[in-house]
Amino acid sequence: MTGFVSAGFRRLAALRRAPAFHPAGVVLRGELRAVADDLPWPSGPAPVVARLSKGAGTPGRLPDALGLAVRLPGAGRDGGPWDILLTTAGHGHLGRMLPRPAAAWTRGAYSSLAPYRRAGRLVWLGAWAEASSPRVEASLEAARAAGKWEFVLRTGREDGRWCDSAVLTLTEPGGDAPAFDPMLNRPAGLDFAPEWLGRLRERAYAGSRAGRPS
Repeated sequence: MTGFVSAGFRRLAALRRAPAFHPAGVVLRGELRAVADDLPWPSGPAPVVARLSKGAGTPGRLPDALGLAVRLPGAGRDGGPWDILLTTAGHGHLGRMLPRPAAAWTRGAYSSLAPYRRAGRLVWLGAWAEASSPRVEASLEAARAAGKWEFVLRTGREDGRWCDSAVLTLTEPGGDAPAFDPMLNRPAGLDFAPEWLGRLRERAYAGSRAGRPS
């Protein structure tokens, strides 16, 4: 099964000459500030590189599964980065695990889809645009023109509660996008659950990396 997943993502990435999903995006820089210690956030404000992207790459303002990728340099294992990938989804028990097309970057919820396992507990990660954010239509052109962005990152518990965990502020263009990979780049002691889904995701990301042009 994992071999088929890897091969499929490799072929799709080769055809697109880009990542298999979220092939194009807008890169921004800013900072993340933790407001809770339920995930291993850096202490104090931390610089970040982020990317807003459309999952299927639909043109213009057409709805899509929108992506928010965040890299925290130095916050991963052995001094490497921590990459967080979130996709528009619901926010209930089931909804937070299912991608949902969205018509605006600043409306609705983004979710990690799969939970992290930390110290034996399952923790989802989600993001919401700050409540006063203007509506930004789901096009890359609108994202480039939007200026400042602010997202509240929340952790979701097994009982369905969401709690504020960090604030993400993006303020300036970011140049080239790094190769985000949440499977390779994460802190020690923070794994994806369940294990079989984590293995499938690892093969999917490996296939997408292998299929992209060097």
